[in-house]
Amino acid sequence: MRCRPIFLALTCLFAKAQMAQAETSLAVSGATPERAAYFAAAPAELSLSALEESDDTPASGANKRKADKTLKPSGPTAISAEKISGQTDEITRAEGDARLRSEDMRMFADKMDYYPLEDEIKASGNVRVLQEGAEVSGPYLQMKISEQIGYFDEAHYKISRLIEPVSGKRDYLPGRTEPLPALPPRLSTGYGQAKRIYFEGENQFRIEGGTYSTCKPDAAAKQDWFAKSSEIKLDYDENDGVAKNATVYFKDVPFLYAPHLSFSLNNQRKSGLLAPTFASSTRAGMDLSIPYYWNIAPNYDATITPRVMSKRGLQVGAEVRYKDHYADTEARFEILPKDEQYAGRRYAYELRHTQNLGGGFSTYIDWGGASDDDYFTDLSSRVVQTSQRQITRQFRLNYSRDWFSASLRTLRYQTLNPENDDKNSAYRLEHPYFLQPQVSVKARPVVFGILEAQAEGQYTRFTHPTLEKGTRAVFYPQLALPLIRPGYYTTPKLGLHMTRYQLSQRAANLPESLHRTLPIFSLDAGMTFERETRLLGNRWTQTLEPRLYYLDIPHEDQSRYPLFDSSLADFNFAQIFSENRFSGYDRINNAKQLTAALTTRLIDPESGGERLRAMIGQRYYFEPLKVGLPNETLYHDKYSDFLAALSGQVAPKTYADVALEYNIKHSTTERATFSARYQPEYGKVISVAYRYNRGINWSTRQQNVKSMEQIDIAGQWRLSSRWYAVGRYNYAFDASRLVEGIAGVEYNAGCWVARLVAQRLETTAGSPNTSLFFQLELNDFGRIGANPVQMLRRSVPGYATINELPELSSGELLSDE
Repeated sequence: MRCRPIFLALTCLFAKAQMAQAETSLAVSGATPERAAYFAAAPAELSLSALEESDDTPASGANKRKADKTLKPSGPTAISAEKISGQTDEITRAEGDARLRSEDMRMFADKMDYYPLEDEIKASGNVRVLQEGAEVSGPYLQMKISEQIGYFDEAHYKISRLIEPVSGKRDYLPGRTEPLPALPPRLSTGYGQAKRIYFEGENQFRIEGGTYSTCKPDAAAKQDWFAKSSEIKLDYDENDGVAKNATVYFKDVPFLYAPHLSFSLNNQRKSGLLAPTFASSTRAGMDLSIPYYWNIAPNYDATITPRVMSKRGLQVGAEVRYKDHYADTEARFEILPKDEQYAGRRYAYELRHTQNLGGGFSTYIDWGGASDDDYFTDLSSRVVQTSQRQITRQFRLNYSRDWFSASLRTLRYQTLNPENDDKNSAYRLEHPYFLQPQVSVKARPVVFGILEAQAEGQYTRFTHPTLEKGTRAVFYPQLALPLIRPGYYTTPKLGLHMTRYQLSQRAANLPESLHRTLPIFSLDAGMTFERETRLLGNRWTQTLEPRLYYLDIPHEDQSRYPLFDSSLADFNFAQIFSENRFSGYDRINNAKQLTAALTTRLIDPESGGERLRAMIGQRYYFEPLKVGLPNETLYHDKYSDFLAALSGQVAPKTYADVALEYNIKHSTTERATFSARYQPEYGKVISVAYRYNRGINWSTRQQNVKSMEQIDIAGQWRLSSRWYAVGRYNYAFDASRLVEGIAGVEYNAGCWVARLVAQRLETTAGSPNTSLFFQLELNDFGRIGANPVQMLRRSVPGYATINELPELSSGELLSDE
């Protein structure tokens, strides 16, 4: 071994001494070509750093001290092996259990050749690389370490990333002040093999002649499903995957081929064809949809969906969404050029748009329509749409600043009466009045010393195809004196309600002009008592809150006044403390009445959250009701129905909401609702609801609403580690019919999910629609078949997609060896 003089003398002597022994440990830091040397040792560890000098001349003496100050390491790389040899700045060769360690990468191989000037490494024999959630192994690797550019031959790979779940959002339950805890991010892992994998920069992979799957290979290297392709690009910066000439296999059976296949790596939508959906229903027949999603911008997208129905024909639908700081827009349109059963063109559209114009101004548009009355009952499988009878067409311009707000609105409706509705049927709807236009102003409470003043006004022009037309002007100033003290409050209020009608097209018994002026006085008072108590072994703060509300409005005969938009308001705890039992301004009830209510709450003293609330209330009439609707027979009783309600957590993981309206005089239950929900965890939920309405209001002795009695049971439950059951049973006892029935099973294999769900839905047309959904979801890759997930989320409270539950997510975090 040759030793160069001066600055290498010590190094040479040290190396010679170590070569005479069985083991050598050597460290070499950056040197120029003039200081090149050859070393051989076994075993050895080498620390390599890319260093820069101030010039290209050898550093000796004073020049060496100057050069040392300008050395800049750009990421240390350490190599260890049983044997290390090489030439400084040209090559370092590591043989036998070779290992490389850098800031963000670990590499293992039988042999490594490292070229420091190019920062390139060539590894062969049982090569394995661990890097930021990726693990790749194979016989040969070539890579530029700093740029992360290179390739891997005959490779097997595993790439893991954390992604945010779609479901499991902050879900509030009845009586619960805190939501269920949100699902944590879950681990998504892609597995595969390839003839060659190219590393094309950080988080960029290109796979030639390979496969991709989210299923972990078993002991025989088999996977439940995989996509085989001539080329696959994985971009983990954009969470985007693209495959060319791809064939998807399930249980080793090919079932889908695509020359160009695009998929998301984080379960989020991206531009490209979405998985087709298949369905079957009695009204549409076999139903196939192939949506195309266009991700135009981060805040702007569109979905175009061709839909083929064996009984109806070809339908094309489109949905466009746009959202920014000032605007929020959703537009939908679908058209069926020729319905084979309807013998004509059918379509539906909807536009919802909110715009912030600045300066306190904003606009809102809600405009929809359908080609015919039976469109939704024939072509939709959603309860909300099949029962839709009034389509809104509304434009509103709003202004709000400080204490003042105003709005300008036009409102029209398209009324749908399906063909099976008899013209004299109680279920047939009449056309409501249109507002063309309506101007509203409101001055919020302004404090003048101890007084609060507020006012509201409204001008409306009503139109109708057949009934009387006219305008209505309302002005209602109010003055209140709120006295609020710790533990109690009292608020007297005095207002003057003024209304004027001008009728341009009227019935024979109505004058051209009508006006009404009514003073309104109310007194609202309440108290709050608190005490510490213990219940079921826990400490609570219990409140007791009595409240009295007195209302005085003189009577005025309003039988000749038109009825544009007023109806009888729902009788509940919100309405019992209101001034008027009618909605709208066409009727103002007379009143000399006192409402009494009592509320108690259980509050967690540590968090301040409300755990349980119970209320009772009733109204006492000092004089009988005299103002009513046409054909309404008023009943003169001293007391209103008795109201009771309870909501909150009634047992561990169990939440309930109960409401009751009871007529004491006739000993009858007028209305009752009960709902309970037991949800110990995501993926396990049972909800039960019962709704009853007698349909007769004893205060008026009038059947002002249809009687109703329904039970609604829904749930999702884990049957085993992989099987889940899901269903809903919504039955109407009053009509002796099933409103909606759902029954299905779900199977979670860890990397794929299968869903089989049947739905029977009663439509407004009177004939049920039966649909069958089967979907195969390949985790974090795509879905094939009819998608029941949205329907289940609407119909089953608390439903969770089972492949997003944390304990069922596939993949493992990579260990750092």
